[in-house]
Amino acid sequence: MINFRVALLENITLGELTEIWNRCWQGYYFDMFYLNEHMKVWLDLSQVYLGCSMGIYVENRVVGFALLSVDGSDGWIAAACMDPDFRFKGLFEILMRAQLDQALRLGLKQVYLEVLEQNHALKVYQSVGFTPVRQLNLYRAQSRTKSLNNCRRIIPMKLVSEDLYFENRSRVFKPAWQRREDYLRRHINFFAVMNLSGTAGALYAGEKDGLLIDLWSASATGADEVISALLQRSDQPFSLINQPKDWISAVLSAKEIYPSAIQVEMCAHLT
Repeated sequence: MINFRVALLENITLGELTEIWNRCWQGYYFDMFYLNEHMKVWLDLSQVYLGCSMGIYVENRVVGFALLSVDGSDGWIAAACMDPDFRFKGLFEILMRAQLDQALRLGLKQVYLEVLEQNHALKVYQSVGFTPVRQLNLYRAQSRTKSLNNCRRIIPMKLVSEDLYFENRSRVFKPAWQRREDYLRRHINFFAVMNLSGTAGALYAGEKDGLLIDLWSASATGADEVISALLQRSDQPFSLINQPKDWISAVLSAKEIYPSAIQVEMCAHLT
């Protein structure tokens, strides 16, 4: 019998959280190692509320956590994990039930998360009330060599205001949490481009060769235009997260750019 307690992470320090984060993500499918400065930036970007997030303790040591973000009546599990030494002991389910109870006390109506389809945690999420919403594709470190051969014409794109970008985008694109407007606007520097017809666009973090953080289109033609333009723009590997199955993912497949991983977006309805 493991003696444990579940409590809010309201008094945890940045250094303690970073240490717990790195310990709990050992053996994960992607490298999740953070330094303190990485953790601070990620917490700010994700708007994690530690005073509403749960940790599970064994002998006063955190062995698992669930980090909660709030957007109106919606919540999002920005991260949830267990120390490798304490996995498959039933503690993760207890932790997630406690986090959903906390979300209910906060008055949230639903809580979202994303999980890799091969992750065993998916079954735990289902057991506590999360149901699948849709598939989300992750594109990372894909080669552009073959794709560039398909870009035979120069596709003009225009710089636009962030407001115009999100106004056009909201008509056709229902994003996952990390692609919601408020989340994207929290990037310190970003710039938006759209095709001439205003039917497709891309958003970049940083300067000229910044990271692609959003991509949408209202049609196959628009998707082909915006993807062809961004492939011409840089020799850097293609990277994009949380893209649903839509015109963008269809055109990427046609250009032989395939997901490096697939996530399942899930939702737990609390009321």
